[in-house]
Amino acid sequence: MISSNILKKSALFSLLLILTSCSDNAVVRTDKKELENVHCMKLVIFPPDAILKSAAEKLYDFDEKCPYTLSLSQKSGITCNSNYNVDKKTLSTFPSGYIRMDLSKGSQNIFSYYKDLTHKADEDDVKDAFDALKKNLK
Repeated sequence: MISSNILKKSALFSLLLILTSCSDNAVVRTDKKELENVHCMKLVIFPPDAILKSAAEKLYDFDEKCPYTLSLSQKSGITCNSNYNVDKKTLSTFPSGYIRMDLSKGSQNIFSYYKDLTHKADEDDVKDAFDALKKNLK
């Protein structure tokens, strides 16, 4: 059964994603206490992407037997239909994708990183997400 505290944190993070969707800033959420216990990670990329996998494996030695799962995903070729962002759509490059990185243990989300992109996620985007994770692991 999912605790109400986890549901509240999930709802708050979802609200942050909605409020910052189609923006240039990354959104990071962490459970700093649980991050102190992370000593290994296994990697899951969905949907499978060779570029993201290669980039992530250059940054960390993943362990398939680890209880902590680092999930990495990206999407490109999307459009934001919010009228709130009309000025951004008209006057600048507008996000057409995102990169997302989540670290979890079982159903407990420990770290989340989300950033809108104007391109398909590449090695630099993976490095930025991983840098945000490493910064919080200290």
